Amino acid sequence: MRAYAKTDIGPKRPVNEDSYRLPEGEERFAVVADGMGGHQAGEVASAMAVEAFASYMNKPFESVENQMKNAVLYANGRVWHAAQADPEKAGMGTTLTAVYLTEQDAYIAHVGDSRAYLMRNGVVMRITEDHTLVEELVLAGKISPAEARVHPQRNLITRSLGTASLVDVDVLHLDHRPGDVWLLCSDGLSNHLTERQLSRVLRTATGWEQKVDKLVNTALENGSTDNITCVIVTDEEAGK
Repeated sequence: MRAYAKTDIGPKRPVNEDSYRLPEGEERFAVVADGMGGHQAGEVASAMAVEAFASYMNKPFESVENQMKNAVLYANGRVWHAAQADPEKAGMGTTLTAVYLTEQDAYIAHVGDSRAYLMRNGVVMRITEDHTLVEELVLAGKISPAEARVHPQRNLITRSLGTASLVDVDVLHLDHRPGDVWLLCSDGLSNHLTERQLSRVLRTATGWEQKVDKLVNTALENGSTDNITCVIVTDEEAGK
């Protein structure tokens, strides 16, 4: 697998509270996290969560699903204890969304509103459900997806890492087919591009580096003022 990424602080934020990690060596995973909290604690939370997740994923394991869940729980504990130990970091937290690929399987671990998308045969599909108030309202049929995009409480997260001693983790197991492209992103991107726009950029931009550049730049052009992070994971082998 090969992965490509771009992150941007955005036009209004004083710091970039997003973090990400691409596969290193023989690793088969990538991860994105979007931090929150004052005194730059969001930046600390997301970086800590990504490092802790990667550290745990590099331990020996038999079941990918169990390892990913336990890696997120380990990251949650690291952020939670750090927040309890430092008053300036009290309340800090972060989202976390990760993908792990084998030749035939894909696993997604997810907490918060950073998203995972799959592009298959030129069509982009959202894989994760946001852990937000507006997503709950959409799923309950109380508002439409279009209304959710402009809802005044659209940024209210109902589940995150580090804000409680325990957290529920969504772990999804999907098939992985040749040519599949996986996209992980923070809400600075997903709040400003539809699946159709994502698909158009992924199909038309030349080269993977250019695709991540175009996605981030399009989000900025569409009015994103948040930190923006985009990771694309392909089934290409390193060196090709």
